[in-house]
Amino acid sequence: MDFEKAHRSKKILSLCNTFGGGVFLATCFNALLPAVRAKLQEVLTLAHISTDYPLAETIMLLGFFMTVFLEQLVLTFRKERPAFIDLETFNASSDAGSDSEYESPFMGGQRGHTLYSEPHGHSHGLSIQELSRSSPLRLLSLVFALSAHSVFEGLALGLQEEGEKVVSLFVGVAIHETLVAVALGISMARSAMALRDAAKLAVTVSAMIPLGISLGLGIESAQGVPSSVASVLLQGLAGGTFLFVTFFEILAKELEEKSDRLLKVLFLVLGYTVLAGMVFIKW
Repeated sequence: MDFEKAHRSKKILSLCNTFGGGVFLATCFNALLPAVRAKLQEVLTLAHISTDYPLAETIMLLGFFMTVFLEQLVLTFRKERPAFIDLETFNASSDAGSDSEYESPFMGGQRGHTLYSEPHGHSHGLSIQELSRSSPLRLLSLVFALSAHSVFEGLALGLQEEGEKVVSLFVGVAIHETLVAVALGISMARSAMALRDAAKLAVTVSAMIPLGISLGLGIESAQGVPSSVASVLLQGLAGGTFLFVTFFEILAKELEEKSDRLLKVLFLVLGYTVLAGMVFIKW
């Protein structure tokens, strides 16, 4: 009975994650990319520059490469998968159906206290509890990793000027951050982390999106060419972050699982359709 309940929960969470992937896909290509193009055109017009080069797409890909670089940098020096990847992705699929090099940090029953596990039962044995007891630098790296994308998501929200784009982005970020929060809560509960440390970590991570929004609003409210250039660059970099999360951290994980493949594709398309359809609603 418990096994069936756990399997059903995993399936629901996995479908929610795939739906979130569709939402992020629409957020990236239907909201952020057009916004970057429009803002970039304003900047080029002010600077009296005319070019056919796809600058908006290039800036977005720079953000994507920056995110890939940061992830690989953490992997290189830590030799373990960084915590924010699994927490953020909320990979809720079963161990048996996964061909991934890294397994879910909080869905393995007998390994519930570890954040990192490998196939064939080998565990790195690194938990949030151990991080909290270890050097401040390691705990800081965990908090930084969890917060990095949240800041860029907040920036993307704060830099928007049109109501429909703000609403679309808000829905996408809300769905994604809800999955992050649930995953983080489960991981901290299973690692028996001290309540005070858990509260500090939760408050720090949750403050990152408002921080990003505040920075975005401050940049957007400033007048002049420098603020417009900064707005274009930050929106493009944020779009690259959305691109990375969509393809590397959601779709790559969920679509490699052996179960419910077609159902996941359906939820992916559904997530995209829901957010893409919001463009027809006047806010």
